[in-house]
Amino acid sequence: MLQDMNELTQKLSQWLREQGQPRCEVTQLRPSSGGYSNITLLGSFSTPDGRDSQEVVVRIQPQTAAVYPDCDVRVQYRTMELLQSSGLPVPRLYGLETDASVLGAPFFIMGRIAGQVPAENPLYHLEGWLHDLDDASIRQHWFAGLDAVAALPRLDWKAQGFSFLLPPEGMTPLQQQLGYYEDMLRWSESLSGQRYEWLHRGLQWLQRNQPANEPMALSWGDAKMGNCVFDGGQLSGMLDWERPAIANPVDDLSWWLMLDESLCTGFGLPRLAGLPSREESIAWWEKASGHSAADLPYYDVFSAWRFTLVMSRIGHIFTQRGWVSADAQMDHNNGGSTLLKRLAEQHAF
Repeated sequence: MLQDMNELTQKLSQWLREQGQPRCEVTQLRPSSGGYSNITLLGSFSTPDGRDSQEVVVRIQPQTAAVYPDCDVRVQYRTMELLQSSGLPVPRLYGLETDASVLGAPFFIMGRIAGQVPAENPLYHLEGWLHDLDDASIRQHWFAGLDAVAALPRLDWKAQGFSFLLPPEGMTPLQQQLGYYEDMLRWSESLSGQRYEWLHRGLQWLQRNQPANEPMALSWGDAKMGNCVFDGGQLSGMLDWERPAIANPVDDLSWWLMLDESLCTGFGLPRLAGLPSREESIAWWEKASGHSAADLPYYDVFSAWRFTLVMSRIGHIFTQRGWVSADAQMDHNNGGSTLLKRLAEQHAF
């Protein structure tokens, strides 16, 4: 952590006063157990008399190597700021600070959305509040999240102000993403001291088989049940806008499906019985989004490859910190790599 909690609390309260909220102070500040690519703190805004309180989240840009080679809280904040009027349930924003002298790194504060999030640890396929619902309720939650994924391609991303996410002229959005993740692969290997040969083979396949004339839409970048907040069976929040992009709309669908599969099939476990099938989910998304899923086979590979790359980085971090045994080789063996190896056999790479 950058400083102790008392020091951070005092600095954030002072910052709030300087932002024009003299009667608010930060209280009950504590680290969050979720998220790996930002420093995330939970706390409250409270009036001095304690009668009015708002749960908040503080996200601080990491200053050391994290999951990704870059992390820009300004992009996260701007994305959520532009979505405030979209009708999508993104967090309320309280302010962005780009001056690193305040906390030692740029940060922003947003409201904490009330509700429940399907857990990935422990896996929602095996236990937890979602697991314990009846089949009809499980389906309701799944489709509520999928409706949000399908709503993004219906947004006029140019009118909403998302042109800043476009790649340089002469490059497609997919080419931009592949270039970014190729650089990330080499960066990750330089930190781990290993070469991930199967990821290089997958990248070559992805470069050779890029779809042509792709539609473009705003991409969430991490569309999954674990980033959805539910309240009373309805979607109340869409979290984690760290990797927004302009992309083929099927990119988010493939990530949604792949993340769910990685948490069951990826670990050799049964899928939660009440969840809709892949085929039913694709048909639902096509109808709700107005887009075809014809490019899904390519993006199945891209999502599994991308997730395997992310998990190789997380596995290396976990091993370094002593959270998993080195013998587990988590950077090689994880829910993403299981799916990618299966797809490698299918597509012969």
